[in-house]
Amino acid sequence: MLHLKSQIGLLLLAVMTSVQAQTTKPVTLSDKAPYEDELTIPLRKSGEVKVTASLLFDEKANTVSVTMRSERKLFVFWENIKYRKAFKNKRLRAEQLSYNMTGNTADQFRRVAWFYKALPKPHRKRYMFHAWSESQGLRPMGAPRQIVNDSLTRVFALSDTSETYSVRLRDILFIDEVKQKGSARYYAITYGTDINTEYQIAIKRNPCFGLDAQITAAQNARDAVVRSFEAFKSIYHDGVVNTEKGEKLFHELQEALQIQFPVNQDSSACPALQEMQAQYNQYIDSIKALSVTLQLPVEERTLNVKIILANARTIDNNVTRWLTTKDKFERADLAEQCRDIIADTKSMVELNGVHTQEEKDAVAVFRKAEQYFDRTCR
Repeated sequence: MLHLKSQIGLLLLAVMTSVQAQTTKPVTLSDKAPYEDELTIPLRKSGEVKVTASLLFDEKANTVSVTMRSERKLFVFWENIKYRKAFKNKRLRAEQLSYNMTGNTADQFRRVAWFYKALPKPHRKRYMFHAWSESQGLRPMGAPRQIVNDSLTRVFALSDTSETYSVRLRDILFIDEVKQKGSARYYAITYGTDINTEYQIAIKRNPCFGLDAQITAAQNARDAVVRSFEAFKSIYHDGVVNTEKGEKLFHELQEALQIQFPVNQDSSACPALQEMQAQYNQYIDSIKALSVTLQLPVEERTLNVKIILANARTIDNNVTRWLTTKDKFERADLAEQCRDIIADTKSMVELNGVHTQEEKDAVAVFRKAEQYFDRTCR
């Protein structure tokens, strides 16, 4: 059997310490999507220790948490402290810390024999242990602080006054249980390394976060205009009225619906909300595009000049919108509306004929609108 000192020596294989340049890593965090960075720390003689740093953004709490995990238990300082204040005769002076650390008061914590030699020269006693995590643009929140840790977590609140955030990982130490005597456990502390890695954090927020009520309201508005459009269209499904009074009623209903459902001119970075608003506006456009043809008895058949001119204006407006939009679906819908209007108007002209100069002028205006559509959209 190996001598006890040999066993302890094997257990406490050390980590060589060196002053290393700071490493900077840009990180983009989105809600509940952790970023993990696996760090490899070489042991003093052979082998290595794996340490994983994890960063997590919680949009609801508006916080960033930093977690350290390792295959060995961890010991860290939560504030900067000099070696000669933290240790005396190899013993950890927990009572000298400016904060309370939880743990069994009977437990004993000592550094390994070579610990002092592992510290950077030339002024080892004056060596300043760094707090294991530092931050900019983030406000540290309270957390339990233990001497022996399976993992470490620190939560930071995002500052309202800063647009740049960073977390810098510094000194970590390893701690191993050597023996237990009664209720007391004896631990050996091994200095690990100054990780000296800064994570420059960019926050990618969810553009729809907190907009549930607005999305629901937009969906309800979209559903209401859909029902009204379908009901209105079902009344005039064949697009024909037989009396001037019926034609007048159609336009009154059409105008009333446009007053009831005004165009939504709001814009949003939230895709779901923007989509609901776009669909709402498309149905309003569909209500505007509905038209009817007045079919009087044969002996009374005349062209409705107002409808002819209104259809021409609608075609011109749709072509203008077709030119300005980049949405291929909206373009297809606008072109289809124009084709329907052209077909309906031609049928009306063919059915009723052109008799008066006023009717001829109206048809000429319509033909120009049709030609404008043909040149531009086909």
